[in-house]
Amino acid sequence: MVTVRCLMLGVVVAACGGSTIGTEGPPPPPSSSIPPGGTSYDGGGFVVHEWGTNTIVVGTDGSLQLGLHHEEEDLPSFVADRMKATKLGAPVEVKMETPVTYFYSPSPIAAQVSVQFPQGIFTQWYPHAASFYPLLLPATPNGSGSGVADPILDPSYPFQSSMCTNDYGQAKNGLLDWGTVLVGARSDAPTLPEASLDKYSWSFARQVASNPVSVTTTDSSGTTTEPEKFLFYRGVGNNALPVTVTASNDDGGVTMTYPQSTIMAPIPSVFVLRVGEKSGAFIAHPEGIAPGSSLDEIAPPLDATALPIDAFSDALAKAVVVELDKTGLYHDESVAMVHTWQRQWFRTPGVRVLYLVPQAFTDAQIPITITPKPDAITRVMMIRVEVLTRALEQDDVKSLGCVAAADDACAAHFTTLGRFAEPRLRRAMSISKEWSSGADALLRAIQGPKTASATGE
Repeated sequence: MVTVRCLMLGVVVAACGGSTIGTEGPPPPPSSSIPPGGTSYDGGGFVVHEWGTNTIVVGTDGSLQLGLHHEEEDLPSFVADRMKATKLGAPVEVKMETPVTYFYSPSPIAAQVSVQFPQGIFTQWYPHAASFYPLLLPATPNGSGSGVADPILDPSYPFQSSMCTNDYGQAKNGLLDWGTVLVGARSDAPTLPEASLDKYSWSFARQVASNPVSVTTTDSSGTTTEPEKFLFYRGVGNNALPVTVTASNDDGGVTMTYPQSTIMAPIPSVFVLRVGEKSGAFIAHPEGIAPGSSLDEIAPPLDATALPIDAFSDALAKAVVVELDKTGLYHDESVAMVHTWQRQWFRTPGVRVLYLVPQAFTDAQIPITITPKPDAITRVMMIRVEVLTRALEQDDVKSLGCVAAADDACAAHFTTLGRFAEPRLRRAMSISKEWSSGADALLRAIQGPKTASATGE
């Protein structure tokens, strides 16, 4: 008789640093000319604010590309991290990045806080959570050996039944429970763990006048209290996004379609960008997109009208902050969000779309539970869409064609793309009429988290 076991083991993930993919050089200097504006906490009641971003890569047909588990920003070593496997076991299309949750209260308060991700899993968080799911498993399924493994991130985990694989080997049903979060007094100034701004964009999020928070955890090594200015988490998954983006022509044209859905609020605002190595241009649509409608736009060319990259980044930063202020974020939160992502959004070459989503979408995709219930909660999510134009896809397919010949230049075409190497290669393989073992070997190499980047991303 064969005994089928799915032995579960709850283990707090050890803290470790983020991957080095796409993280060359320090964060760029923040835009110094963002004018004051917006609102700030007025001392009234228990208020929670959150901002974050989702990143996707779409082919010309609007298809979401797999392989977005790679990181483009190093995280400080104190962050809990389950992204340690050499490959990602479950294919994912959406990277949920740096949601940070701020707390405001006129006096200290203890709150129970947890967040769910039904269509994905959480990969990094801080402070350390009291519990999380999916759990880690024993390195040997029958529990006879020592150590633990991550069945989500390790595609070779030896499940002993298809039921176990389905229940515990997919990127779904994510949960983080911090237990009790102590929201300190507004006058408190705790010593925060070191994360120098010249190395980590993490610290831009600290430049906000929120109350400090802390979480105390106890394990076999003792009791630890971890202070911060916010709760932080990241994840990967396959959650459906509200807008479909497709390439409408060969030169940066995009069509954004927002079908009628249960989320009836309009898309608040849209930015269409074209970024080069030395210049950039953008078009803003602060009117957004109404449900059941679409928006056609062409990313502006990098001609004489484009701005030098510093001036472009500065102008776009100011424009995005204005739109973030309209969502209900406090002004310093809007500025912190833009400074955190300024390099990736405004300085990474490519055609991309940035759009805000209604809070109802965020609440449905990553429901958060806070007790006692805040008097007000604002959650803002920006979707970053990397658009693969037809010209880009054709160039990728051409390079793919000579990968089989062990041409180093062809392989470098992909490996120097940083975090986007895997989705670009996967897209080229899906539309190419040729298959080669060399392409498969390159994909296996790129899937590892230590792919070198020469993009300066």
